[in-house]
Amino acid sequence: MNIRITRHAIERYQERIERCSDDEAMNMILKIVYLGKVIAKRNRGAYTEKAIRYNDAIAITYEYEGGVIVVSVIKNEYERCWWKKQNRL
Repeated sequence: MNIRITRHAIERYQERIERCSDDEAMNMILKIVYLGKVIAKRNRGAYTEKAIRYNDAIAITYEYEGGVIVVSVIKNEYERCWWKKQNRL
């Protein structure tokens, strides 16, 4: 699986979850993607948007045929999310 982590996702992890180096943030984001549980998903044409939760962080990812792009990271208790209105998986 090809996983790309955007600069935005790294900065949001450092800002919202834990102050750390870029490499540590990337490793923790990878851990979220690999070990986390998909709590919501929706189809968006050519890709599927997923919210993946692990501990106190949620990674927002775009999954497409060639891999995954991690676009952002938010805290678990964040209330204004697109999946809060849907039925959870």
